[in-house]
Amino acid sequence: MMNLIHNLYKGAINFSHNRPINSVTEIRITRLCTQRCLQCDVYNRKTEFTHIDITHFEIIAQKLMEYGSFIGMISGGEPLLNPELAKILLRAKNVFSSALSLVSGLYVENHQLIKRIADLCLDKHINIQTSLDGLGQLGDKIRGVKNFSNVVLNNMEYIAKRKEQLNSKSLLYANVVISNLNLAQIPEIFGKIKNVGWQITIGMYHNITETTSENDELILRDTEQLQETINFLIDNPDVLNLNSFVKGIINGVRGNFPKFCPFVDGKKMITRTVIMENGDVHLCFGGPIGNIYKNSIKEIFESEIYKKRLEQYKNCNGCWTSCYTQKYLLLHPQNITDFIDNIKKVFNLRFALS
Repeated sequence: MMNLIHNLYKGAINFSHNRPINSVTEIRITRLCTQRCLQCDVYNRKTEFTHIDITHFEIIAQKLMEYGSFIGMISGGEPLLNPELAKILLRAKNVFSSALSLVSGLYVENHQLIKRIADLCLDKHINIQTSLDGLGQLGDKIRGVKNFSNVVLNNMEYIAKRKEQLNSKSLLYANVVISNLNLAQIPEIFGKIKNVGWQITIGMYHNITETTSENDELILRDTEQLQETINFLIDNPDVLNLNSFVKGIINGVRGNFPKFCPFVDGKKMITRTVIMENGDVHLCFGGPIGNIYKNSIKEIFESEIYKKRLEQYKNCNGCWTSCYTQKYLLLHPQNITDFIDNIKKVFNLRFALS
């Protein structure tokens, strides 16, 4: 509770000085990964350090607490490959007052490692997010590894059973990135995720950020199959995403993006920062806006490069990503129907966490 009060106080100060409250911070604690996904090239990064160790994470933690930070995500690469992950999670739990999630591909056959980290997360009520966007040979192709879906589903099932045994409040959710390759599998993927006791979110394939890569096979096309998939997703009780986000996927595919940018129009409330394994701080596209080892977060958000980046985003063609757009839609419903749906989705999420 004291941490929340502290962050609310810091948030109010930042808001009054026209700075972002830094609502979501993703910290990528390693560039190493167990997968070779078609949509990602994080494993090709050549920075000097492969991991953030606990000493450097402490620097990040202190600066986040000085500025105020609400929602945290510990990711990679594959964060399970960071040997100090447990220490990092325990420290991060004391930094973020609203929620903390471990974002792991769960493509690891070391059962003792899965058990140790899962038990830690479940005991401390840390959420766990994974990805499942292909089954069988298709999953192996999208993720660039062998036996992908079986390994991940087995780990998901184990974690769900441990959650029940430990009576944990951790949210377990699998993100399904919709692409032109997996549309026919979406209902089956949903069924597999539900069967192992996890919640479901969806994303739309894109290649706009620092570590996403362009792949022609994945690019969504305006097809009848896509429309059928969207119809399956709209009002689907298993989807945690906002209906307004789901409905907007078709327009996104057609290039009819809305006239708002979350970073510009939602500057104070919506900003999502990504801290890379070398300390570089990113927003969306365009490279780093600072380095957390060299600058305070306040200095970064008051810098000329940040101001220029927002000007650059004003001329962006637009996007429709769950990471950025959806948070804006939550606080800026476009009509009364979306407003009511947003309330329902938030209530359902609270129920899932209870």
